[in-house]
Amino acid sequence: MDPRSSDQSSPPRPMESRCKLADSGSSCSDGPTRLDGESRPRTASRDTAENPNSKGSGISGCSGNQLGRAQAVDDSVFGTQWPAWIGGILLAIVNIMLFAYEKPWSTADGVRNWGDWVFNTLNIADKTIIPPYLYSTSLLNIGVIAGAFAAALLARQFRIQGAPPFELFKGLIGGGLMGIGAAMAFGCNIGGFFSAISALSMAGVAMMLGLMIGVYIGLRLLILEVTYLNFPSSNRAGTAPKSEVSGRLNRQPVIGALVLAGILGLAFIYDGFDYPTRGGFLLFGLFIGLVMQRTRFCFVRAFREPFMTGDTEMTKAVILAVVISVIGFSILKWTDLRDPSASVSVGFWLGSLVGGIIFGVGMSLSGGCATGCLWRAGEGQIKLWVALAAFAMSTSLFRIWLEDSGWLMKLGNPVFLPDIVGWKMAIITVLGIMLLWYLIVVWNEVKKKLVVAW
Repeated sequence: MDPRSSDQSSPPRPMESRCKLADSGSSCSDGPTRLDGESRPRTASRDTAENPNSKGSGISGCSGNQLGRAQAVDDSVFGTQWPAWIGGILLAIVNIMLFAYEKPWSTADGVRNWGDWVFNTLNIADKTIIPPYLYSTSLLNIGVIAGAFAAALLARQFRIQGAPPFELFKGLIGGGLMGIGAAMAFGCNIGGFFSAISALSMAGVAMMLGLMIGVYIGLRLLILEVTYLNFPSSNRAGTAPKSEVSGRLNRQPVIGALVLAGILGLAFIYDGFDYPTRGGFLLFGLFIGLVMQRTRFCFVRAFREPFMTGDTEMTKAVILAVVISVIGFSILKWTDLRDPSASVSVGFWLGSLVGGIIFGVGMSLSGGCATGCLWRAGEGQIKLWVALAAFAMSTSLFRIWLEDSGWLMKLGNPVFLPDIVGWKMAIITVLGIMLLWYLIVVWNEVKKKLVVAW
């Protein structure tokens, strides 16, 4: 079956501009902004939380020691941010497992399923769809939100984070552009790039190039905003009393554990209704959301930071994830455990390239890619909820237009690289592209030749 038929007066000083740009153009972080464009999450200081073993706690003896040990375990796992490379390894492994399970990691079609459902419910459209509570990618996305929500609670980091009107407007526009780009490319940065290139699809290579171009254009637009406009870049809320904050923080890990238990129980309920595979996707999403929140894994940073600051941490993590995923996918295909043509996107080259450019601009403005919107929405970022809603609506409507206009069939064809150069050369070619990307960003980290001038 053809996949196309399925589913910112005077300019601020450069350093000030760079700080504000990072704050306004990226929601990868929720704490004080660093000069490199990324901030560390506001991890609650354990000094602000009540010590269960303190003299005034009313807890002593074995009970206090047990609580102390439990908190020590919580601090060691959720008290600090995990390295980005750990996220790269874990996300690559789970993508391989998803491919072996049923289909590889994707996000956009699940978001489109939400948009289709809304329009059907409002009688604006009449599409035959699988309900979101049964659609595999929809459940995967719900799991990502729940996993990030639970991880933020377990780390005592969850808070509702508002945004000024202009930031919300950027989230709306950015989400809309991402929806259009994903519809054209037959996938987002996950399905259209990460999973597609892992499956040795040339559409993944084309979308990678498109994302780079789009992120560069988006960064230029953000620089224009910071240079010529004077909109606030963040929404500073009043500070709650220390005792009130401490009480809320102490409750968060308990709620987080309940969320994890609830999703696990929901997976068993799906199994009880003879939908075990759907419950599996929910659990895969839960793990992805937890890993992405703890590692702050961010495809926007991976593509943007070489142009903005020269930082390579997240780019290296994404490269590592692609390399591992390519090897895993290739083994599954080469051994006929999965069909060689599986997950070969049909968007090469026009849809993947142009869609990637539009998507790249959108994720720069919104501050999150497809999965970035999901896991940051899960930790309470309102701007990303706006972007996610706009993403769902726009990708559904634009897909309908593509189908009705006949353009859907003109965006490209499936091109499986081994069919052109053979299996060994295909793998070497994709790994060579990743090596070239790595060498360029490492060189640029020292020379700053690709960093956009201010």
